[in-house]
Amino acid sequence: MRSWTLAVAAGAVLAFPAAASAQGDPIMPLQEVEPGMRCTGYSVIRGTEPEPFDVEIVDVLGDGPGARLLVRVSGPAVDRTGIGAGFSGSPIYCRARDGRMKNAGAISETIGDFGGKTVLATPIEEIIATPVEPPTGDARASRAAAPAPRRPAGARRLSSPLTIGGVRRDIFRALAAAARRRGIPLLPASPLQASGPGGRTLRPGSAVGVGLSSGAVSVGAIGTVAYVDGDRVWAFGHQFDGTGRRSLLLQDAYVAAVINNPVQLPEFGGTYKLAGAISDVGTVTSDGFSAVAGRTSALPATIPVRVIAQDLDTGEETTSDVAVVDETDVGNPSGASALAFVAPLAISDAATGVLGAQPARLAGEMCLQLRFRERRKPVRICNRYVADGASGGSEEIGNVVALSAASDAATVISLVDAYKGRGLHVTELVARVSMTRGQRQAYMRRLILPRRVRRGQRVPARLVVQRVRGRRETVRFRLRIPNTLRTGARRITLRGRDADTGGDLFGTLTIVIGGDDEEVDTEGPRTVDQLARAIRREQRWDGIRLGKRRGPRAFRHGRLRIGGRASAVVRVVG
Repeated sequence: MRSWTLAVAAGAVLAFPAAASAQGDPIMPLQEVEPGMRCTGYSVIRGTEPEPFDVEIVDVLGDGPGARLLVRVSGPAVDRTGIGAGFSGSPIYCRARDGRMKNAGAISETIGDFGGKTVLATPIEEIIATPVEPPTGDARASRAAAPAPRRPAGARRLSSPLTIGGVRRDIFRALAAAARRRGIPLLPASPLQASGPGGRTLRPGSAVGVGLSSGAVSVGAIGTVAYVDGDRVWAFGHQFDGTGRRSLLLQDAYVAAVINNPVQLPEFGGTYKLAGAISDVGTVTSDGFSAVAGRTSALPATIPVRVIAQDLDTGEETTSDVAVVDETDVGNPSGASALAFVAPLAISDAATGVLGAQPARLAGEMCLQLRFRERRKPVRICNRYVADGASGGSEEIGNVVALSAASDAATVISLVDAYKGRGLHVTELVARVSMTRGQRQAYMRRLILPRRVRRGQRVPARLVVQRVRGRRETVRFRLRIPNTLRTGARRITLRGRDADTGGDLFGTLTIVIGGDDEEVDTEGPRTVDQLARAIRREQRWDGIRLGKRRGPRAFRHGRLRIGGRASAVVRVVG
């Protein structure tokens, strides 16, 4: 049996088995934990190797579900920073009466202590009671579900806030600001997350990730392994979402540093580990109130997402590949798919980065393609965008084309999430975004039509347009005269489409990760063909219409978005 050792403050040596061992470490039942015990905690402070720190059991709070250990930490590893996000799951080993070191629990919650030295821990019995294979709705549970733990007043879990990696700094700032308004904590991933070889063996005290995605954009939460038994792993000491059966990425992780903030208040944040996932090592199968659990074996099902962004002015092209977890077969227990959050974020990031700057006046196009296992042909839409510098509520990001494209993708994926029919698996999502500098927007100044026309006739039309900050030009096309016009003198009006102003993409994404209290229509498409039609309706026609805003289509220029309004009087003779 292989083991690893860490010297404790008292001079003793603690050995406990690696994750691949056949049996987990001995545990200390709650009734054996006593105030005054001098114990040792383990957590990664920098890199990938756990380090020891001293733990004193101050008190035992409760004796049933929701019981907690009140502990005080000290030692070189934590004296400067205290405990913060990312320490969740740090195991605590105490010496039992028989002289053996036993796992008594894992750090899980803060209580607002200045400096973060006095915190709460979840007893190990509650942690490993989280089933690695939780019951499903298709079979009776083998035992009653554990009640939700009742935390002491003032305690808040070290929530392992979502960690976002691989995106540009301005994208992260915009997303974090929108999340903060909704009370959702986000942390940046360590820029060194790919350092060193991945696939390390997880053991108690190791840094661990619960991932929604990996690759160019990584989204998940970083915590600490609390207990290992063979290929089974328990972490965090509290919930991720608390939604039961899951199919998420289990990842090893790298810690760049512990960022010190001694003010442990929700509105100010607090100490946290600047960390990121290294590689995918297994599947998180269970998300309970007292732990997340999974196995270091097969990986979960994922959806490949590819984003191709092109600068039309230089020809430069970038490709981002992301693997997003697919929880379709476990019922998307959090309510929204990971795809609904990750794919729009990847599109926004890739499209923003390819230009190397954020010009306010842009034109672009996105073509989005989805493939389904249950449908032979892919579903594809293409939308065109023109930005005139207005950000429409997302002031932190100037690339309105990127935001608009990502918002369209979010809308399409929400239709997939709302699908109520039988069996649906997304097998691929590909987005191609192309952009060019300059607005490529013109406004109508004059419409010239023949004096005499007939109903249903297609007549030559000339439209004088003014390019934004450019020259005037004449656009020629053929206009069909409506059959509904009465004879006599009639005014024909054309209406164009103005520039896009973006949208609150990041507000939309934070609803996905945080939930929303508003009622929404959950009927959704009921067949795959209905879904395909609903998706195709998201392809907008941005040309000129006849008469009302939603009137008949009249003309669409191949290069320009034409906005404004123009009219001409004709005589209808029959």
